[in-house]
Amino acid sequence: MNTPNPTMAAGPAAAPANDTTEEWEIQRDALKVEADGFYKAKDFKKAIAKYTEAITLDPEHILLYSNRSAAYLNNNEKSKALKDAQKCVELNGDWFKGHNRLAAALFALRRLDAAKSSYQESLRLCGPEVNKIASKGLEDVKLLEKKRTEEERIEREAALLSAKSSSNEPSSSQNKTTTEISPASNKEKEETAKAVASTEPAGEEDLLADFFSNVDEDNLKDQSEPTEEKILENGPSKIKKENVDLGTAADQIKRLVLVSNYEWKNLNPFSVLAISHNAAEEEVGRRYKALSLLVHPDKCREPHARDAFEQIRKANAQLNDSVKRKHIIDLINTGRKNGKKDWEAKKKRLHANGSQPEETLEEAQEKAVMKLFAEIEMKRRDVEKRKRNQEKRERDLEDAEVEKLKADRDFEQNWKKGERLEKRIGNWRDFNHKKKKK
Repeated sequence: MNTPNPTMAAGPAAAPANDTTEEWEIQRDALKVEADGFYKAKDFKKAIAKYTEAITLDPEHILLYSNRSAAYLNNNEKSKALKDAQKCVELNGDWFKGHNRLAAALFALRRLDAAKSSYQESLRLCGPEVNKIASKGLEDVKLLEKKRTEEERIEREAALLSAKSSSNEPSSSQNKTTTEISPASNKEKEETAKAVASTEPAGEEDLLADFFSNVDEDNLKDQSEPTEEKILENGPSKIKKENVDLGTAADQIKRLVLVSNYEWKNLNPFSVLAISHNAAEEEVGRRYKALSLLVHPDKCREPHARDAFEQIRKANAQLNDSVKRKHIIDLINTGRKNGKKDWEAKKKRLHANGSQPEETLEEAQEKAVMKLFAEIEMKRRDVEKRKRNQEKRERDLEDAEVEKLKADRDFEQNWKKGERLEKRIGNWRDFNHKKKKK
């Protein structure tokens, strides 16, 4: 098959037929011209149909895939546009327009990282002086990335405000919406797990229910952050002294990765470093170094040392980001406020019956903070799950389209073979008929 020059403009007029042009090539070019006309008239469905007919005749024609990708995109069939754009790049990876088609489809599907890479590859193949589409596309990707970052920030703040507003509701209303965690009530534990994991599948619900049930079985005082009074009393200490205070490497490894549901407990980076959320940056850095000296896998031969160090490293990285640090502190303050409100309401109810809460205020606040972090993590997982499901749907659509194209092509080829056979048989019969007449 004659492969067209990839640098030609999309949608040229059909080349005039000559002695060497085969019939199928003439038909292909005529279909392309017809499809280009429908595209210019914005009749994208008819354009797609004609491009598809032409592709059936010439499955390696890069311009047909490129133009059909554009038609699919304008017809809001993004997954199909992506598939054709990928075919363009597969046929000729050095054609910058193919990468532009691919980037446009990826951008429409909001796969921003991949779209940026495709536009950058297109600009590498053809500079911005000529390749203005890629330059403009790259700017659009960066603007949408900025917008998405801002939307995520607003969403985090909205979640925080929602948590704060729930803590300001009257006690009677709050009792209905905010579930308390109490070692004396299995029913309350189950309700808490449901409240946190209401949007997740059964497996996640069981995980969170187990998490909150086991909170009471752990020694929270040993794992909780130091109180502000203790920090003020002790003052800044050197790393060596902190190592003594932190105990052995085995103690820290157990605290970080060997207790039940440690992934959920370690969502709070201040808790990972076992330090107050009011600690200064220097204290955070000093604590990170002290813990690293204990559990770094190059220095510590304890099993799971690498896993424990990874938890510490991740927590330190979060707290070194000023934006994330502020957001985390706000969450902790909100959680502690909610915990205090719940604990005081519970204490008031129990006091009327002549009893007292079994947990301390500090324990109640610690649990409320863990619950808030868990709720946000569950929402994040839900978003990731929906994103994966969307990508799977897109892949399924693409696979279905490939199968349809293959079936159409096979049918067309079989039909043409049958038609040619019928013509040959008919010609032979006519020849014999005329011969008999003579």
